Amino acid sequence: MEIKEFQQKLQDIQRLAVNNGRKISREVVEDFFAGDGLNEIQLQKVYDYLTIQGIHTDEEKKKAEKVSEPEMPKKSSMFSYEAEEAEEEKKSAELTQEEKEYLENYLETLNVILPEEEGERERLFESAKAGEAQAKSRLTELYMKEVLEIAKELHDGEVFLGDMVSEGNIGLIGALESLEEAEDISTFLSGEIRNAILLLLEEQTDQKQSDDILVEKVRNLEHKIKEIMDDDDDKYSAEELSAFLDMDLEEIQGILRLTGEDN
Repeated sequence: MEIKEFQQKLQDIQRLAVNNGRKISREVVEDFFAGDGLNEIQLQKVYDYLTIQGIHTDEEKKKAEKVSEPEMPKKSSMFSYEAEEAEEEKKSAELTQEEKEYLENYLETLNVILPEEEGERERLFESAKAGEAQAKSRLTELYMKEVLEIAKELHDGEVFLGDMVSEGNIGLIGALESLEEAEDISTFLSGEIRNAILLLLEEQTDQKQSDDILVEKVRNLEHKIKEIMDDDDDKYSAEELSAFLDMDLEEIQGILRLTGEDN
């Protein structure tokens, strides 16, 4: 399957799950990708992707059911949520209602992840560096909380929190495929998560600045065109205005449509 086609299918299955209350069954996922030739490891990556997008799947239940009597997370564990959820509520004061709902769903996803065992992360680092897919999948789970923390730290209200978290998780997944570059894996993963989110923020800022410049340009051109049109009883054609203002014909035609002078 082509990469673009696969990316589109991931977006489609995510949209389907969101419309179903952010839940989807294993059967639906397998049916959706039937015929695409995905193996078990590739399917697991699909489930990992859905999980980091805040989608609840049967895979989460299967993992939770492996422990008949789950131990309470240690105080030092990354997933000690009782106190942390209260803290998250305080931090979410400046979030929009949509972001608060996203945060609530994301925290629910974190709560079904098995607690981290002592020394587990270091063992996973070695296995993941050797290319073991299950180790990478588990590290993706363990770092979901840190992705959220970094996203909230960098959140300034300009970009939707969920987009920042998604970008951070994508950065994490990419970093897990490049561990041979890392001397300190923990620092490397955290840095790649942060870099991915910062890049998104930078791109959004650049886009906003470009949009503002375009809006100002349209306003100035609109003013010039109206001056020419108002100062003379003769109607100017788009071609003539293009010549007078030294602008592309298509740009002139677009401005005329915006100003209602294209008749």
